[in-house]
Amino acid sequence: MLPEKAEEYRRIMAVKWVNQGMTQQEAAKRLEVTQGAVSQWVARARQGGEKALKTQPRSGRPASLSDETMSQVLTVLEALGPDGFGYEDQRWTIQRIADSVDRLTGVRYSQTHMGRLLKRWGWSWQKPRRQDIRRDEAAIEHWRDVIWPELKKTGPGTGRNPDLRG
Repeated sequence: MLPEKAEEYRRIMAVKWVNQGMTQQEAAKRLEVTQGAVSQWVARARQGGEKALKTQPRSGRPASLSDETMSQVLTVLEALGPDGFGYEDQRWTIQRIADSVDRLTGVRYSQTHMGRLLKRWGWSWQKPRRQDIRRDEAAIEHWRDVIWPELKKTGPGTGRNPDLRG
């Protein structure tokens, strides 16, 4: 989808070309649109001039929170983190974010819509990496840095490790 200004420019160019003698079909081909679209643009321009080709505001329910307010809310969420809102672990879920937005602003969003808004604001879900709680980082590091290099030295073709008895 093109930005609004590019859409307007495309409509204006199509009408200009048709008024200069180009066929609607050729204008449509050049702009990679249907001939029907060009026909509608030409008809709109004849009735209302170039102003009729401008992008009109979209109808629909206005946003509950302005972009500025939502930006401030996201800043607070990032600054405080989940524990700042009483959650024991450091995981944000869509439901937790929706609940936190509700606590901060009094505006309640469904999980589905909150997910859409987060995507629009550039937030993405992250799957937490699962690790065993018994994981011993020091033992892993020792094995990787000391034991494994020794095992590699003996190699598969050298037979048994002489340090091992049995």
